[in-house]
Amino acid sequence: MQLFKTTALAALIGLAAAAGAEAADEAQLKAGKGVYMTKTCLACHGRGGAQPVLSYPMLAGQSADYIIDQMEAIRDGERIGTVDETTGHPFVQGMVDIMHLVTEDDIENVAVWLSEQPAAAPKPLDPAPDPDLLAAGEKAFKQLGCRSCHGDDGSKPTNKKYPFISGMNPEYATRAMTEIRDKVRTSGQSKLMWGTIKKADDEEIHAIATWLATIDRSAQ
Repeated sequence: MQLFKTTALAALIGLAAAAGAEAADEAQLKAGKGVYMTKTCLACHGRGGAQPVLSYPMLAGQSADYIIDQMEAIRDGERIGTVDETTGHPFVQGMVDIMHLVTEDDIENVAVWLSEQPAAAPKPLDPAPDPDLLAAGEKAFKQLGCRSCHGDDGSKPTNKKYPFISGMNPEYATRAMTEIRDKVRTSGQSKLMWGTIKKADDEEIHAIATWLATIDRSAQ
């Protein structure tokens, strides 16, 4: 009887702990959504991080660890990147201007919330890409060895600090790869990519970005 009571008590404690963890998770997700909706993230990355405008990246379903790394790098001035010719400011300037408004907890909460949002299906490219260009992109992706970090089609990164890159806005993907190749962007894990992407010319980067943009991660 004593053994039964002990086992039952342990089970109850386990259930209580699980319920507490679930409540904490729900609280974190609610807090993360609050950050996203009130700190202007919506303006560039769209509803749920899945409908970005212009050439900003989709963040829905992205790795939380990767998002945290990028936000901290931008906050700390380690990631600047290329300048948007239409504004005369770096593409990340909008985030630079608001990072003083968020705490470390805010960064973690919004990253976790975004990681739980469903990725959107890729938008059809206009004009539709030539099949030969897509084939060249897939070939370059594989020959360069990109899949060793990002998976066979950019949908299965091998490290939580590596991003999902399938279904990404092709303008953003092109800019990111070019920045890393040209050592404009060296923060975080991106420096590990330089040895690979330095071998790619502009045409190969464009082809890879176009091919990746056609891959649907929303159903995965």
